[in-house]
Amino acid sequence: MGRKSRQLGWYLSKPEVFADFCNGYIYKGKEVIFPHELAEGQRDYVGKRRGKDGRLYTGEAERDVIKLLCRKRHFVKIALENQDKIHYGMPLRCGEYDMMEIGKQARHLREQYRREGILKRGEEFLSGMRKTDRLIPVVTIVFYHGTGKWRAARQLQEMLDMGGMDEELEKLAVNYRMNVVCVEELEETHFQTGLRELVGLLKRRKDKQAFWKYCQKNEERFAHLDADTYDVICTMLQIPFLFREKEAYKNKEREDFNMCKALQELAQDWKKEGKKEGKKEGEEKLGKLIEALLQDGRQDDVLRASRYASARRKLYAEYGI
Repeated sequence: MGRKSRQLGWYLSKPEVFADFCNGYIYKGKEVIFPHELAEGQRDYVGKRRGKDGRLYTGEAERDVIKLLCRKRHFVKIALENQDKIHYGMPLRCGEYDMMEIGKQARHLREQYRREGILKRGEEFLSGMRKTDRLIPVVTIVFYHGTGKWRAARQLQEMLDMGGMDEELEKLAVNYRMNVVCVEELEETHFQTGLRELVGLLKRRKDKQAFWKYCQKNEERFAHLDADTYDVICTMLQIPFLFREKEAYKNKEREDFNMCKALQELAQDWKKEGKKEGKKEGEEKLGKLIEALLQDGRQDDVLRASRYASARRKLYAEYGI
């Protein structure tokens, strides 16, 4: 897992942010899940796999974030997997995680019954569990925060060669449907925590004008960001100087940070870069025009193009430059 995904995983693991993510994505901003209902889940799984030599080896897998939702004696495990790149095997990976989680629950149940010796002979003894036993459901959400759309399978059957199977047989084939959400699909106003600013900026990171307009429109919120949100924004947007100069933007009275001021300085740098890029592009464009004019023996037009902007515009249009 890369630095960005680790930082985002840590940020999303905060109970208030995790609850906000679930409420914003699942319930469209309605406050249904509360931070106090969440408990930390076990992220790692240990299992056995058979190697090429036929021997069994111990393998480990680790979730990015997993929480146990406890409500009125009912439990649900909710896991988040962060992806900044397309993963063509993601349905298989998430399916394995979910089965390891449910399998772990069943194994613990069997071990408990074995220790207590309470299983009857027959079906219960064979199953290692009782007919009335129920395991905790698992919900896995893949949060794709890369650029562009998710261009990979969203369910296991999309990874399988289903050609030649008739419709009835196809219905019986194993499948696993994956829940994947792209950052561009999220509505930032559905979030109440710093996720609102993080999602809003990630959605606009490729368009500097839209990025800055969003910051201006939400100036009051950006002027009072908590330290964790400030840090995760710097990491996710890869703006190291904002992190280095973090203390310079600290609001001493409220112990939060004025990222609005920091982004204003960033915008000024962008404008300077834009002017330099524009000048360079203009020089390259004029160079192409002069080269084309000289090849056509139009020396007089070379002089006109170098002196008059109106002449340049007409010649650019003529040559399609």
